[in-house]
Amino acid sequence: MGMGSLRECGEGCPCGPSCGNRRTQRGITVRLRVMRHRKKGWGLHAAEVLRHGRFVCEYAGELLTTEEARKRQRLYDELASVGKLSPALIVIREHLPSGKACLRVNIDATKVGNAARFINHSCDGGNLHPVLVRSSGSLLPRLCFFAARDINEGEELTFSYGDARVRPKGLPCFCGSLCCSGVLPSEET
Repeated sequence: MGMGSLRECGEGCPCGPSCGNRRTQRGITVRLRVMRHRKKGWGLHAAEVLRHGRFVCEYAGELLTTEEARKRQRLYDELASVGKLSPALIVIREHLPSGKACLRVNIDATKVGNAARFINHSCDGGNLHPVLVRSSGSLLPRLCFFAARDINEGEELTFSYGDARVRPKGLPCFCGSLCCSGVLPSEET
């Protein structure tokens, strides 16, 4: 998934929590609503107007090793294929300026997470912009979502999970966008 990156003050800075360069560290400050969809399952909606560039939420969850992420992904794929589970394991690669992948972050919000786990995929890129946020003093970046444009109250929040690589067991995509591939992207872990 293509995403920007952002540096924020953190524990390694002398400034306090009221510093203006810590806008993703105060938790969710916008009103959001989890709603049930007939085909997609649960989805996250804006419960107020969200202006372009506004911080919406962080994708919170357990940080896993790649080995553990692969193990869980296999189990989750199995359970999801028979409708027993709606997994929320996301794999992010942070790239160096040279373009070579340098760091892989695996965040599993399936059991431990926040409202961000209910954000659905959209093949058109969605209305949220995923950004890797690095806070000084912390080893790993955090995945945060910002409004990619003005979002209306009641609108469903979506982003692109990545390129759809059609797999025979790929789950069907119901995003409804004009460019929908019909299959949800899945991480070939």
